[in-house]
Amino acid sequence: MPCERYLEQAESNEEAARSVEDTYPDWAVTMCFYAVLHWVKYYACQRGDDVESLKSHDAHRGYVYDLASKISNRELRTLYDNLQGASEKARYLESSTHRKYVKPIKYVSAISYFQNHQREVNQAFDQLQQIKDILQ
Repeated sequence: MPCERYLEQAESNEEAARSVEDTYPDWAVTMCFYAVLHWVKYYACQRGDDVESLKSHDAHRGYVYDLASKISNRELRTLYDNLQGASEKARYLESSTHRKYVKPIKYVSAISYFQNHQREVNQAFDQLQQIKDILQ
């Protein structure tokens, strides 16, 4: 089944995130976001939507925004934006300007930031779970 590959990758990313949560919390946050990308592709595939068009972060975000409107669930959009912003913070020490929810890090490294802000790591896992619940 072609859709199963997205589900398998989503589950693998989540498992990897959990395995490094304590030692590399910045990567755990990033992997939560990448798990969501694959959950979105799995959802799109199951619906018969054009998964091949979801090649960029902008395309994923557009799909999620459209989906949130279709299913009348604004929370999906907010959860996705917050998790993408946290992932950008983990990777680049700041978030894109379109993420009004995420403030830049004032730490030397993302790992030290997230080690001192475990609540944000927990939120990433919570947001991942909430998005999964909406998409299932």
